[in-house]
Amino acid sequence: MNDLYLTKPNKNYQLSFENYALAYQKVNDAYYFEKYEKALHDFDWYIQDLDDQSRGINIPQDWVATSTFWLIDKDTVVGVVRVRHEEVESAGHIGYDISPCFRGRGYGTQILKLAIEEAKKIGIEEAIVTCNTENTASRRIIEKNNGKLLGTIYDDEEKEFLYKYKIESNN
Repeated sequence: MNDLYLTKPNKNYQLSFENYALAYQKVNDAYYFEKYEKALHDFDWYIQDLDDQSRGINIPQDWVATSTFWLIDKDTVVGVVRVRHEEVESAGHIGYDISPCFRGRGYGTQILKLAIEEAKKIGIEEAIVTCNTENTASRRIIEKNNGKLLGTIYDDEEKEFLYKYKIESNN
């Protein structure tokens, strides 16, 4: 895992990212498949849209600028992380997912660690990260990255309880 890195979404990983999106379809995960399905129809537009979002261009009124990165292992996209430039209630600063094909191998811990570094580059010294109270794997990932539990909150939109953590970027 020493050669893992984050990259901004780009054309070099088109086939790998398309496979990433299709992995969610194969496991019937509609939430993430719908999030990435746009890339299957117009990859160039998808990449441009993500770049625009990172600069706060053409984002919906209630959104914030968000930088997206792909976690790469041996030229394969194994995860996606979104670093929000401002804290979003119930979502925090950082959201990430690991392909169903690559879960349980430590990639979650690494993607969050690298995302904390990216958050620091844009001035976020204390990143807020949330996870569903029933998501034990995400909770362990956050705690391995020195997440300090701030409490439990309720997400009205998703109708679920979440743990809210703070991770200082100097860890």
